[in-house]
Amino acid sequence: MKNSYRAIGTICLAAAVSAGLATAASAQTWRMSTKLPSESFEGQLHEVFAERVSEYTNGEVSIQIYPSEQLGDAQTVLEQVSSGIIDIFTDDVTYLDKFDPSVSWISAPFLFDDREHWACFLKTNYFQSILDGVAERDNITVIGDVGPFTRGFRVLVTKDEVSSFEDVQDLKLRLWDNQLIVDIWTALGTDPLVMAWTDVYQSLQTGIVEAVTSPASLVESMKFYEPAPYIVRTDEFNQANVYMINKDSWDGISAEAQEGVLRAYYEVSDMAAAGIDAAFEDSLEIMEAQGATYGLFDTAPFIEAASSIYRDREASGDMPAGFLAEVDAARNACL
Repeated sequence: MKNSYRAIGTICLAAAVSAGLATAASAQTWRMSTKLPSESFEGQLHEVFAERVSEYTNGEVSIQIYPSEQLGDAQTVLEQVSSGIIDIFTDDVTYLDKFDPSVSWISAPFLFDDREHWACFLKTNYFQSILDGVAERDNITVIGDVGPFTRGFRVLVTKDEVSSFEDVQDLKLRLWDNQLIVDIWTALGTDPLVMAWTDVYQSLQTGIVEAVTSPASLVESMKFYEPAPYIVRTDEFNQANVYMINKDSWDGISAEAQEGVLRAYYEVSDMAAAGIDAAFEDSLEIMEAQGATYGLFDTAPFIEAASSIYRDREASGDMPAGFLAEVDAARNACL
């Protein structure tokens, strides 16, 4: 009988060791690339996300963060996310326009009435079909819904004071690699120059550009106010961080681990919504103490000019079929 107990104990021990090895073998470390420094407000939230993913998945998933474009610019990184070399890129969802140009239109300047209108549009079948297409063709999906991880409102940061529509005419404005954004701001009268986010400070300092449009929460951490001390609120479009992930990486973890990752995502999104306004107020105090100014200006002329541009684009076939109709329908979709 003792030998039988010993044999059973041996079998149980072997099974436990085997299960432990299987768990270790299934554990994944995701490489995540971000554009922003780790000490920024968003950078700190990404750190919290990584910590909670590890906790909520019981170690099945861990995340190694590479901030400040250490792994390359957005376009390079997205190619590597698609191929599985990098697992996650986090920033605005419109970077997926690399794979489907229709995505660009959700950040069309001065198109949506407000954030609620924009958020309703993101929940439509129309927009979801765009994301599904990217996942199927290009092997990139997003973690959770698009929208909850807010980036707050946007501002224009300038070397010289800007207080009207006329003041932006011929303004040398830094933009990112998004043709729609470049086209609209060009039509609004500016002189855009596309460059990497990490090159903006020096370009403002040397006068290569005179202005940058930015999430308000990032101006202080990026030190843009030092060479460009004038900050005005524009609200030209809404933004939210998303975690764009290699679909094979996402599908390669258990359903329980996926639930843990989603839990971490929504918790961090709640933290962003609660903290972003307070973070801006804190950063504004720092910037104003060093000579920066902050204010509002009349966006009505921008909205009027942009509306005309979008109608013309729809008439010429340059806007995706049905897009403006979906934007109109979304005004009442969440009532």
